[in-house]
Amino acid sequence: MLTTFTLRLTRGVSEFLLSDIRALLPAESVQFFSNELDEEWHYTLLCTRSDNNCSLAVSAILVWHQLKRVHKMMFSSPAQHQDVSDSSSAELFTLLKTPGAVLYLS
Repeated sequence: MLTTFTLRLTRGVSEFLLSDIRALLPAESVQFFSNELDEEWHYTLLCTRSDNNCSLAVSAILVWHQLKRVHKMMFSSPAQHQDVSDSSSAELFTLLKTPGAVLYLS
């Protein structure tokens, strides 16, 4: 069973969201990977899946979404793939708790 959730960030989104994620989530619960060759998905973050980490990540994501810096949110898991740009905080929290969760933020 996977015990992490993944955030994939475009370069534009990472300019705003990455520092918040680094400040909010404990350093030992996040692995950061950057891919200079991938223009679309510049950063990948593997986050330990816990109630605390999921809620903190959702809070930061929704702040930047409300400020129009995160325009689109796509959720993917082994069982589904869907646009979640209009989801509530509770819905996003539940999705990040899903095994194999990947949230693409652009």
